[in-house]
Amino acid sequence: MKRFTRFFCRSYAIALLSLFILFAAQVNAGEFVIFHTSDVHGAIAARPDPNGKDGEKRQIGGYAVLKNLINSYRSSAEHAHKRIMYLDSGDFFQGTPIVDRTKGAVMIDFLNHMNVEAVTMGNHEFDYTYQNLVEQFKKKKFPVICCNVFEKATGMLPEFAEEYRIFTHKGRKIGIIGIDTPETAKMSFEKNVKDLIFCQPEPIVRPLVKLLRKSGVDFIILMSHLGYEADLQIASQIEGIDLILGGHTHRLTKEFTWAPPFNIPIAHPGSSSENTSIIHIDLTDAAAPILRLESVPLYVDAIGEHPETKQLEDSYLLELKAEMARVVGESKVHLSRGISGGDSPEGSLIADAMRKSSGADFAFINFGGVRQPFSKGPITVEDVFLVQPFDNVIELVDMNGFMIRNLIEKAYSNESRPMDAADRQDAKEQHRNNGDGTKLMVGSPHGILLPSGLHITYDPTLPPMKRLLKLTTTDGKELEAERIYSVAFNDFVAEGGDGFTYLREIPNHKKLPILVRDALIKHIEELKVIEKRPEKRVFNVKLREELFD
Repeated sequence: MKRFTRFFCRSYAIALLSLFILFAAQVNAGEFVIFHTSDVHGAIAARPDPNGKDGEKRQIGGYAVLKNLINSYRSSAEHAHKRIMYLDSGDFFQGTPIVDRTKGAVMIDFLNHMNVEAVTMGNHEFDYTYQNLVEQFKKKKFPVICCNVFEKATGMLPEFAEEYRIFTHKGRKIGIIGIDTPETAKMSFEKNVKDLIFCQPEPIVRPLVKLLRKSGVDFIILMSHLGYEADLQIASQIEGIDLILGGHTHRLTKEFTWAPPFNIPIAHPGSSSENTSIIHIDLTDAAAPILRLESVPLYVDAIGEHPETKQLEDSYLLELKAEMARVVGESKVHLSRGISGGDSPEGSLIADAMRKSSGADFAFINFGGVRQPFSKGPITVEDVFLVQPFDNVIELVDMNGFMIRNLIEKAYSNESRPMDAADRQDAKEQHRNNGDGTKLMVGSPHGILLPSGLHITYDPTLPPMKRLLKLTTTDGKELEAERIYSVAFNDFVAEGGDGFTYLREIPNHKKLPILVRDALIKHIEELKVIEKRPEKRVFNVKLREELFD
């Protein structure tokens, strides 16, 4: 009897344990944890936080920190039954000296090392020509998911790309569709993308969503490099998407944006590997997914660095460090590119450097060409490179006063909208600006141009091409309609980039052997100390701007 009792108790305990294990497995059935980055732009290593409070200068970013964070999840008992994934929404090329010197090869090496599950392409992947991208992707160990970029010669996707991919875990299926911005055709030099067609994504994505549903996919992610505003638009047009993981506009969202009318959540992770979005997706009940978003700043002192990843980083960067660490000047103010459609202290500094270096009457830098901010304190060569990573040279174009006015009307005719709470928070954290009011949307049909030598007053709520209220030189003079002025651009804009295709048809272009980056370094060296922000040049009458340090 005792033997039977012991046998019964042992059997009961084993059965109870089995039920517990089965229950635990069911609780964790179909759970995914997705780490998401976008717009890394070659930021493989940690650096002082450009948006941190003055004096803190905590080290932030880099793949060694991200790898450590991902590994901590993989080794955690809490996440043991979940599928951990790392995804990237493009623009991993362009932005740092090491990417430029290796023409992107360093990023393929790191993405392989990070075991990235999938990437989509951004516009900057084409900066070193499409042929270079084909060669670099021959070394990849990950899928490139992009459904709306086609080769002209074949009418097919590039050989390295696929429209979508399905990922499974414990019987649950996630389908991922990738898209690049069709504006890449205008945002890259024509020679870099002449062999490709960048299609509008909506007509391609819609049937793919239906196809994935018919294939039994439980959850559909759109991995997008359209930009925040365009993500809102595509979310309003296509039903059936469960999540958009976006990039391109360098926006950082710390909570989901739930886009009407289908209530699609959108998350953007910021840029330069300073933050990662962590999306928890529970598909235990596939009919009612549970989502949660964390935005985690990648601070070295909080997370640590993965030793092997750090070794890989050092193998690329040690030779560059001394060159990049050279101090060229100092700033006593925080400088950033500002709210789209408003004034840009950092853009003004760059445009001033272009005008001074070229001897032009006026100069313009495109809003998208102004990258990382300058923090208070010493400015190094690397800081300037992060602000101006492109190998653009200065190009002079002869234009009369009427043509300049028409140019500025185009540059300020993009769609406008009132700033929302996320915009105001972004302005405060990224640009030190307590701004509110009406902003311009970044994108088609033209890039926004930031001036040197001119003051622009406009109303973004007026009809396109009828928004300019006042246009004067810095000393208050009106432009003479028929007078010929020398105008400096970077060669990207002068040759038709950012939608200004007609500029390349204007006669009397002169390309100078001066990199915009070098002009900026020389300008800062001559200033020695930037005591205050440049005077305000862009006056948006429907936007309140209040800068602080």
